[in-house]
Amino acid sequence: MKRLIALLVIFVSIHISATEPPKVKLWGTVCDAGGTPLENVVVCISGTTTGTVSSAKGNYQLNLPPGKYNIAAVSLGYITFEKEVILNSSTRLNIILQPSNTEIDQVDVLAKSKSQIIRESALSVNALDLKQTVSTTNNLAAIVGQTNGINIRTNGGEGADFDLSVNGLAGNSVRYFIDGRPMASLGNGTSLANLPVSTIDRVEIYKGVVPVNLGADALGGAINVVTKKECKNFIDASYSIGSFNTHRADVNGQFLTGENGLVIRPSFAFNHSDNDYMMHNIEVWNSATKEFENRSLRRFHDKYTSYLGRIEAGVTNRKWADEFLVTVNATQADKQLQTGSIQSVVYGNATRKSDSQSAGFIYKKNNLIINGLSADIYYTHTEDKRVVADTVFRKYRWDGSYIESSRNEITGRGKSLRTTRRPLDAAGATFTQRINPANSLVLNYSLNSVKNKLTDSYDSDFEPSDDKFSKHIAGLSYNSEWFDGRLNAMVFTKYYHSRLSVKQNELYWITGSDEQKGTSTTNNYGGGAGLRYKITEAFSAKASMEHSVRLPLAREFLGNGTTIYPNFKLKPESSNNINAGVFGTFVISAQNRFNYEINGFIRDVDDYIRLKVSESDGMSQYQNVNSVNVKGVEAELKYTFNNTLDIATNFSYLHELSKTRFQDNGKPDITYNNRMPNRPWLFANMNAAYSFHNVFGGEANRLMLMCDLRYVHWFYLTWEGYGALKSKSTIPTQFVTNAAISYRWKRDTYSLTVSSSNIFDRIVYDNYMLQKPGRSIDIKFRILINNL
Repeated sequence: MKRLIALLVIFVSIHISATEPPKVKLWGTVCDAGGTPLENVVVCISGTTTGTVSSAKGNYQLNLPPGKYNIAAVSLGYITFEKEVILNSSTRLNIILQPSNTEIDQVDVLAKSKSQIIRESALSVNALDLKQTVSTTNNLAAIVGQTNGINIRTNGGEGADFDLSVNGLAGNSVRYFIDGRPMASLGNGTSLANLPVSTIDRVEIYKGVVPVNLGADALGGAINVVTKKECKNFIDASYSIGSFNTHRADVNGQFLTGENGLVIRPSFAFNHSDNDYMMHNIEVWNSATKEFENRSLRRFHDKYTSYLGRIEAGVTNRKWADEFLVTVNATQADKQLQTGSIQSVVYGNATRKSDSQSAGFIYKKNNLIINGLSADIYYTHTEDKRVVADTVFRKYRWDGSYIESSRNEITGRGKSLRTTRRPLDAAGATFTQRINPANSLVLNYSLNSVKNKLTDSYDSDFEPSDDKFSKHIAGLSYNSEWFDGRLNAMVFTKYYHSRLSVKQNELYWITGSDEQKGTSTTNNYGGGAGLRYKITEAFSAKASMEHSVRLPLAREFLGNGTTIYPNFKLKPESSNNINAGVFGTFVISAQNRFNYEINGFIRDVDDYIRLKVSESDGMSQYQNVNSVNVKGVEAELKYTFNNTLDIATNFSYLHELSKTRFQDNGKPDITYNNRMPNRPWLFANMNAAYSFHNVFGGEANRLMLMCDLRYVHWFYLTWEGYGALKSKSTIPTQFVTNAAISYRWKRDTYSLTVSSSNIFDRIVYDNYMLQKPGRSIDIKFRILINNL
């Protein structure tokens, strides 16, 4: 924290030293009616050539002599804004543009959203706009899991661990960010599943090739959650109640002051669930018949409660900073543990409690020192703590009964009260030099340093440890556009450096701590390129490739202190990733539009890191697989009719094979050319929504009916080369239907949504045959108060 305080003092000093006598300036932000910043809006003095253009964040500034001016703001697709302003001193004027419904010579102007612009970049990327779904959903992970090429698998209900795959590469191969900063800096209690949905503007999903500005060593891709940056005061609150005693609440807002540019953005989220859903076909001992029988029983030790608080406060649109924010975060989560990695191992007393606090700053400035140079700098220090209590010698059954034993529930050893503290420092800087409107350079550096401090207040024989893992990543990218933007090209290079310091000795025969004790370093290089060419709106082609390196995470090296053993012998993954595809939009009429996208991809991975689970005790460990090859294809089709009907469907096919020919002892490996186990290889989604406008006597009121279908083809639970065909374990084909009805009124001030997941109450499985919740009902109410 001392480093953070020092940095804050430096920036305050810069602010004080930069103070000059006030100048007469006109400045502010340009937004649409919904509060979204608008880029490239012309703000000028009517009847003159004096003016400027709004930035990507909607900011503009004019330096003018004192006097009276008629200010105009003009943008295609919006009604021209005009206002008379008298300038005697610096004045802030926020501009809100209203959409224009006027047809000009029967030509329809279709403005592209930020999400659409990102999708049309040279990289393979999905961009999800959440503006229309924020009132109808509680879980961001569920939305992301329905998109093209993405598969999310959970280990149970609320609070359960989940695994996200992008084009076949999953788990820690995918990195997570919030506004371009690592999500891990918010603490281990923060994930896609519990982020407040109402704070999010869009989600960017990069597949295989990750842009330099994220500063990631991702192998499979990256998820970047972009929060709302609106130029208005507002409060947004929602509450939902559902099956299994599930409650969710979140409140967020923004408060802007006048000329001093002060901004405050608080947010809070609460989640709770008993997770007492039914488990079917569970094997339970019948003492009367003296034999095991299959029954349906409820989960009895799986409650989950979490709190998340965050506040951003600072200034915007100052001479020395376009944005300077201090951020403070806190999370807390309490979780009863019901099972390990497989549901045949049942817990009835073990618990996990975690909490984290973090503080940091964000600094952004355009035209830093020289014209065209922009800077985006951040630093966060996080204190993470997790306590796992495993203090009884019992063996539980699914009916809640137990027998006394000589071992604890999770690890099968002595009683323990294990505390894991992981202080984390995350920092990064991105500098972008705009050479001209068509060419730019991007330089990025990121640092991630985490310590692993283990103690046990119950087990007197446990030896405390203090390990440390840090990584430095640097990248340089050149981006260029040609032929009026029809051709977009980029080329980049990356450097990866890691340093691991191991001090612990526990279970050295499993973790390899005796071989790796001390300090070791790695140095790796990568790079790639991307190209997109637009022939017409109906047809564009893109391709990208990257030689990528992924350094193991602290979780993989150091375990989780309970069900995952450390493995200090892990090696970094490396992969050659290739994407190629076509996409386009067919505008049949002003009311009918088709969007399509088809992509093929190859991932050729060396030293693939995979979580290996022991079916006997539910313990696991991350291990390297020498070589894995992934090939696949994905496709998506969307249809929109008159802002009333939206239909989207997508499918993904993966051919993910082990290419390890020989075992370490030189013998042939039976898994050679086997599909990777416990991985779906064919899945599809279909979503439909129909809207009724101006219903129930209110203008702008809206009633929406929604339905989505999820199909997952059967797949092998373990290596298909093991055992006889009849005895092979498989996860069966699954087909799940969800539905919802939502009503919004008073121009989206209020909304009420009733939704049902798994409405046909099918038995749904996931990682290692873990059952997920059956049918559930959820009711959500939201209120949005604008322009406070």
